[in-house]
Amino acid sequence: MYYHDKRLQYPVTVDKPDPAFARMLQQAIGGVEGEIRVCMQYFFQAWGNRAPTPKYRDMLLHTATEEIGHIEMLATAVALNLDKAP
Repeated sequence: MYYHDKRLQYPVTVDKPDPAFARMLQQAIGGVEGEIRVCMQYFFQAWGNRAPTPKYRDMLLHTATEEIGHIEMLATAVALNLDKAP
């Protein structure tokens, strides 16, 4: 079960929109070493864990969930950098 709080863990502010920086942030989200890949890797490792106790599975699921928060912050920064950009 997940709980979503509409407030970001850390505030994201942009003084001046920058589309080039938004592109770099998009790579941080979905690039080769991006947050989405890392998140999915933790989920698959957790689901494939067959240890007799659930502590490692739970740790991996918690880590994957934390990665979702990182994706949300990066996506917000992308949107703010594209808002009213030239």
